[in-house]
Amino acid sequence: MSKAKLLVVDDEPDMLDFVERVMRRRFDVTRCTSAEEAMTALDGGDYEVLITDQKMPRVSGLEMLDRIAGNYPRLVRILLSGFTDMPDIQRALERRIVHGYVLKPVDSEKLIGAVNQAYRVRDGEPFEPLSD
Repeated sequence: MSKAKLLVVDDEPDMLDFVERVMRRRFDVTRCTSAEEAMTALDGGDYEVLITDQKMPRVSGLEMLDRIAGNYPRLVRILLSGFTDMPDIQRALERRIVHGYVLKPVDSEKLIGAVNQAYRVRDGEPFEPLSD
């Protein structure tokens, strides 16, 4: 049985390495270093999950998710972010642009929990912040 496809987007190679290490048992991981690269990859691939950093050059994670949300309604969308973006993230959750988020520093258990929860949110459950 083939694994579901995950697209991870971050301009930091260390974070790409980390997410790939944590998720590769469950997913076939594709890495992108920019929102533009990710949007091109989405056009050509059947991805189930997208994990993106918020703070990237040119196009932020939330901007990219806002652009693609309507085109990929079944795509599970998760944002990695610092604390400074909370009002923006809250609005994105309310508008269903993002299904979950993980605040930095990211650890493997939080990331896996966020992915599992994001599937449920995509399928209609209300978002509840994960407790530490």
